[in-house]
Amino acid sequence: MKSFTASDGRILTPPKELKPLLKGAYPAFFKLLGHIRFFYVADEIWDGKTSLEFQQLAAIVLDDGSFHVRIECESFHVLKETRLEAVYAALKKVSTPDRCRPAEQLAVDLDEFPSGVRCDLCLIHKTNNENDFEGQKKFHVMDRHCYYGVKEGWGETEFSTYTCAGKEGCYDKTLACLAKKKKRGIHNCLECGKYRTCSKCGVGHNPGECNLGITAEEVTNLIIPYCEVERLDLLRNQG
Repeated sequence: MKSFTASDGRILTPPKELKPLLKGAYPAFFKLLGHIRFFYVADEIWDGKTSLEFQQLAAIVLDDGSFHVRIECESFHVLKETRLEAVYAALKKVSTPDRCRPAEQLAVDLDEFPSGVRCDLCLIHKTNNENDFEGQKKFHVMDRHCYYGVKEGWGETEFSTYTCAGKEGCYDKTLACLAKKKKRGIHNCLECGKYRTCSKCGVGHNPGECNLGITAEEVTNLIIPYCEVERLDLLRNQG
């Protein structure tokens, strides 16, 4: 299993490394991992083998072709995605307010951010770099922890003093696409409705693709800003 050891001793492993063990249960694990990271706030304790704990929230033990989830007194044996609804319900029932992700991080003003990517939450945004590039420095360290192994070369570049004013590179394709659709009354990716399959929709990352063993702070800073699909889904379901 390919892993990366952080300077503080944490073992960080790309979720895709678990496919040989989980087999047909891998899509369910990937989906659950993303769900927990998007809706809840918890440090991840990963042993580099089969045990993943979301502190004070849930514990997962991987098995051959399945995995077991324990949430307080309830236990779930998951082989397929259909079992996840019961797990989601249990999480919602036991989670305390301090473990639920703040609504302001999940919401989006589509007039300001039409693809769902939240520029204002991004560490590279200029507002987070007004004093000695503090945000960019944090981003440089955290992106290696979160994305190492997910994409070749990610997190290997030297520290940059580049800052973004918002809706720059991440939005180039999106804004060009929406400009063509504006004549049809489509002003954002939710109105278009094809955001789950469109290759022009921002630079979003599925929250389940990032390394196992990351902290709640790393999730908040390096994953949440770019969860465009999840954010649009939430807004659609609320409507």
